[in-house]
Amino acid sequence: MRKLPALSWAFLGTLLVVSQLSCEPDELSTDVNVYTEEIVFTSGESAIMTGRVLAQGEVQVTDHGFHIDTTDAFLNPTVISLGERSIPGRFVGEVHQLNIRNNYYCRAFLVENGETKTGNVLSFETVSPQLLDFYPKEGISGTPITIEGVNLTADAKILWNNLMIPPQAVIAEAILPFNAPPLSDDPTITIRVVAQGDTLSFADPFEFIIGEWTQLAELDDNERNQRHVYFEDGDNFVYGLGIAMGHMTSALHSINKNNYQRITYFLPSAPTEGAFFSNGYFGGGSFQKVTSPVLQLSVSREFWHFSNGTFTKLADVPVELYKAAAIENDGKVYVYGGERPDRTRNQLIWVYDEATDSWDFLNPAPFSQLGSLPHFRIGNYHYFITEGGQTWRHEPATDTWQRLADYPGQVDEYGVSLVLDGNVYVGMQGASRKLYVYRPASDTWRSKAGFLEMNPFYTIGGWAADGHVYVIRMQRVGDTNRILWQLDPEAF
Repeated sequence: MRKLPALSWAFLGTLLVVSQLSCEPDELSTDVNVYTEEIVFTSGESAIMTGRVLAQGEVQVTDHGFHIDTTDAFLNPTVISLGERSIPGRFVGEVHQLNIRNNYYCRAFLVENGETKTGNVLSFETVSPQLLDFYPKEGISGTPITIEGVNLTADAKILWNNLMIPPQAVIAEAILPFNAPPLSDDPTITIRVVAQGDTLSFADPFEFIIGEWTQLAELDDNERNQRHVYFEDGDNFVYGLGIAMGHMTSALHSINKNNYQRITYFLPSAPTEGAFFSNGYFGGGSFQKVTSPVLQLSVSREFWHFSNGTFTKLADVPVELYKAAAIENDGKVYVYGGERPDRTRNQLIWVYDEATDSWDFLNPAPFSQLGSLPHFRIGNYHYFITEGGQTWRHEPATDTWQRLADYPGQVDEYGVSLVLDGNVYVGMQGASRKLYVYRPASDTWRSKAGFLEMNPFYTIGGWAADGHVYVIRMQRVGDTNRILWQLDPEAF
């Protein structure tokens, strides 16, 4: 066996001495220190921070936590006490009831053998509360409402116009639930939130669903109309053609809007159903009653104008269209969509010019509108609601389209779309009693009050005048009563 050289023996001896010295228990480090790691979260009045106990092996810490103060001198700190601790490592603290938009200082601490040790100092700043949204935007007294925001403080209160309301809770500094107070003298409510003296406001108001319906008259008419036309003619409301009592009819009824007297006229041509119509103009439509299985239609191309009891035949429509939508605007009639005789959908826009008694066309629309669905004109803009509830606006002068706020109701056929004071009242489609108001200035839809009908009714048509909306409804089964209703949209 080879012997180690003398130098190697000397080195090995040194290692043994060092090893023995390092294993002596009296020489282990017993220092216990504390370190402020980071501020992991801040809000309007809360903060979360982490610290660390630094030591080898077990410790005997009688208290540890954080000091929070508005100055780094910590003359009057808020103490977050986390209690005793026996092992080193990370700890987490949380503080509340801070002031918004304030600068604060934080340091970790521990208490060992009656001595308080503190760590390095970190600073942080609380932030401002903010509002995001509230919903729903409308309702009645007692409607549950939820305000959403960020950094909302525990003292947050709700201003309902000038009425102060405490929320039911402040949830996660983000949600304020409450119920709408009773309607008093103003149905349009500005909602604000006061948090630590800050007053925050929503741009959109909450609106009570208002409106008052009055039954004005029961009209002397025993027909039950379907897929008919209707329009105003001066002081008269005109409706007819289409299907009456299950059969095609050429009758057009003109009702005086003041005394409800009725005169009936007859179209000097074959009746059609599903014709397009607007402001006394009407045309197209099927010569036969259309049912779902019908795959090929016999469609009229005739185009008429009715006024003061007189029918005037105009230039034929260039195409055969069933249930197209028409809007009269400044001596022109724009005809949109509808079905072709083979039941495919048309997207071209045909334009009749009264001055030349001739037709032209515009570029195709981005969809194919049906005349039985809501459509209306406000100023020089034409509006349409599709089967899917999309609202579109067409500007004929530039032939451009814009998508707007979706219609909030269930889309059905043959309701009303009535313009009053720059807004439009849409609804009462099918047997529905729901009516909505669209405000183009804000691109918003809101509900109006409904009314009670004892039996299912559906809409014949209506008009708007003198701050009121008028709707003729007809009993769907049994007697053929026609009821004229009046809505005051601002009454409550």
